[in-house]
Amino acid sequence: MSAKTFATAIAFASLALLAAIISPPSSRADDAAAQLRYRGGCFEPSSVTLPANTPAKIQVTNAGDTAIEFESFELHRERVVQPGQTITVYIPALAPGSYQFFNDFDSADAKGEIVSR
Repeated sequence: MSAKTFATAIAFASLALLAAIISPPSSRADDAAAQLRYRGGCFEPSSVTLPANTPAKIQVTNAGDTAIEFESFELHRERVVQPGQTITVYIPALAPGSYQFFNDFDSADAKGEIVSR
């Protein structure tokens, strides 16, 4: 192999390595969002399990007739969801534990938890 061919091979290998390092990650199965549905005055399911130490998404669908407010003091999240609307709530990487959420417009009954493990 000549010096010129060797240098060209090294240059291409370096570019390939650089591209692999700076490329955005490809879509993964864990990019899927957990699902919550609000219906009849409560969240279904009332408990959602997410992987610990990993950012996640939860899609909240309001299947009721009035607006709700998905709220969590512990997660610092507060989003109004109109009837028939689905929103995405972005959840930061959570330490293992349990995090409460509720419908702030009806906090007496509509409660749930996110379990991170």
